[in-house]
Amino acid sequence: MDVTVSELMEQFLQSPLVTWVKTFGPFGSGNQDNLTLYMDLVDGIFLNQIMLQIDPRPSNQRINKHVNNDVNLRIQNLSILVRNIKTYYQEVLQQLIVMNLPNVLMIGKDPLSGKSMEEIKKVLLLVLGCAVQCERKEEFIERIKQLDIETQAGIVAHIQEVENLCCCQ
Repeated sequence: MDVTVSELMEQFLQSPLVTWVKTFGPFGSGNQDNLTLYMDLVDGIFLNQIMLQIDPRPSNQRINKHVNNDVNLRIQNLSILVRNIKTYYQEVLQQLIVMNLPNVLMIGKDPLSGKSMEEIKKVLLLVLGCAVQCERKEEFIERIKQLDIETQAGIVAHIQEVENLCCCQ
């Protein structure tokens, strides 16, 4: 049985990772359909804002605040995000990411595919790994504890998954 892109997107948006991301505040603006919510996630703006809360060290890279479905701006934002994540793991956490980094070109060019959803999941996993190991980890873990038990269990499984994807240098 084939699963449609909209069904995949709905499953993705209801996943524990996305539920956790929503604890950082609303992305998008209010009552939006799944497509708009998902595109707000993959444009990289909100995820870069989360990463800035995790790692407030100044970055000279400017995030494009108005992507408007521009492939190049989306790729640029996601590239900055992945670069900042990688740098944080290496410089602050002293860890090496041993998985393939998320394919920002795939996400940028064809965000509405199952493969791109898998790639954005990698991004979310890596951001989660940063959040639960950073200086403000107690605050971020407290947000997780506010979620329902089933979601918490899913996030714990994702944290274990991230621990297997990174190792100490």
